[in-house]
Amino acid sequence: MNTLMLIALAAFGGSVVLATVLGACRQRIAQARALAHASDDAPSPVSLLVPVRDGGEDLTGVLQDLHAQCAAVPGSEVIVIDDHSTDGSRARVEAMAARWPALRCIPNNGEGKKAAITTGVQQARNELVLLTDADAHGGRERARCVAAHHARSRWAMLVLPVSTTSDGTFIGWLQAEEQTALQGVALGAALGGSPVLANGANLAFTRAAFLAVGGYQGDRWASGDDQFLLERMRRAGRPVACLADPAAMVTVTCAPGLRAAWSQRLRWAGKMRGAGAGRSLLMAAAVLYPWVLLLLTVRTDWTSAVNQGFFRAILLLAGAWLLWLLPVLLLVGEAKRFFGERPTPLRSMIALLLFTVYAPVIAIAALVVRPRWKGRRV
Repeated sequence: MNTLMLIALAAFGGSVVLATVLGACRQRIAQARALAHASDDAPSPVSLLVPVRDGGEDLTGVLQDLHAQCAAVPGSEVIVIDDHSTDGSRARVEAMAARWPALRCIPNNGEGKKAAITTGVQQARNELVLLTDADAHGGRERARCVAAHHARSRWAMLVLPVSTTSDGTFIGWLQAEEQTALQGVALGAALGGSPVLANGANLAFTRAAFLAVGGYQGDRWASGDDQFLLERMRRAGRPVACLADPAAMVTVTCAPGLRAAWSQRLRWAGKMRGAGAGRSLLMAAAVLYPWVLLLLTVRTDWTSAVNQGFFRAILLLAGAWLLWLLPVLLLVGEAKRFFGERPTPLRSMIALLLFTVYAPVIAIAALVVRPRWKGRRV
């Protein structure tokens, strides 16, 4: 077998593996969406934690959402952990707490989101903890769905869906497409028993498991509360589950503008240090794979290969490209249906091609650049 055929076969084989993995993710999400239903169980109470640093006006709307969720699960509470806000966030929360006994606002015992979450867990009165970001909006049944699922499955940590909405700009649209694709991978992998990504905007765990694995003790990175905790749970052998139910999701708005989006992605890329070496390598390989395909395609000396299985090699490489592109688009389409959106294959394909260009740049930049977030280096 000549060199050209070996290259084409290797490329095709890699695409087959990728297509199989993504196809399984898509199928699991479709099945979960079809089986999603409201439970009639009487769930245990939940402690809903909201770490806040300069939450802004959106915080009031989030707390109104949590009020409805808290009312749906008797005995639940909402704890806002103020991480040294300077915009009056604490005063707004305390004003609401005066009229709402289940709401508490407490100061962060340290600095940063991880310290705020740890403070909230230590102060929580309930065993089941549900994290919410200060800009994440969820429906009334969210906490009830999570608690009912825990009553059935008894997990230590639960990966939950997060939908990102665009602000109507090109950068906003690109972020929404990107996050929908990543949510497809995150939910599909977690449903298959191999969680690789978690999102702190919507994450649940038990207080006992958090304390047993040491929380964030020893972590020297300011960001990555979700990813580092996921890896600690996995390494400790704690069961990690996934609830792919639209009723349990939260919705966040994309970062406003290119600079904010760039900084946000640098933070996210940096926290992949918590994914473990094996998973980090797999995710890096998936991001770089289309570049490998492109390199194989353009570096091949096609003029000298005409009589060396040329047409078979062409078919194999074309199949490799197709098996890379189609499964991703199908997965994104299924994720969009899960989030109640209409699939847009052409727009998703454009976003995917752009993602393959900027994702490696961000990954490399994250190794040397420490972005600022709310006045702090992370």
